[in-house]
Amino acid sequence: MNKFHKIISIIFQPLLMPTFGMMLLMSLSVFSILPSSWRWIAIAGTFIFTAILPAIPIFLMYRRGEVTDVFISKRQERTMPYLFSFLSYFFWALFLWKTMQFPLFIVAMGVAAGLAIFIIVFINLKWKISAHMAGMGGLSGAVFGVSYRMAINPLWLFVLLFTTSGLVAISRIELKAHTPLQVLAGFALSFILVFTACLIF
Repeated sequence: MNKFHKIISIIFQPLLMPTFGMMLLMSLSVFSILPSSWRWIAIAGTFIFTAILPAIPIFLMYRRGEVTDVFISKRQERTMPYLFSFLSYFFWALFLWKTMQFPLFIVAMGVAAGLAIFIIVFINLKWKISAHMAGMGGLSGAVFGVSYRMAINPLWLFVLLFTTSGLVAISRIELKAHTPLQVLAGFALSFILVFTACLIF
């Protein structure tokens, strides 16, 4: 059963959540009128800024023995990788705003996701909050926010998101990576920040 939980943790790791979110966003009918090349650039750019760039320092630190594993399981090893991720998200938000010229509320969600990472850096100094669930919370907050702004009700997607979030939460708990409170806190923090940013801007 542990193998299943590890697979879930790998597939739904935090570095991939923005890319999944951008793929869902580009599948909306409002963006279907735009050139496919533009949509692919949005997805590829998101993957580069929020997955590839944050992964590079983690990999280098792992090679040097500065982190125990690529999931950065130890709380004490998370500060620098998370700060690199925060910087990557900052440039991702600039990419969404200046290069892709997305609506402000979408850019604001990117900024909110980066802010969540920044807050997690400080929480992590004393307490090991779940980054996996923060990723799921940010993705869920984005989907709910966009759905509200665009007056759509993708019920199947809501069910899928909450089911997946539950699976990820259970997996992190079963793998002894986090306590129930840590996974709940991670999800709530990112969900509230991203959803609120979408509504305000």
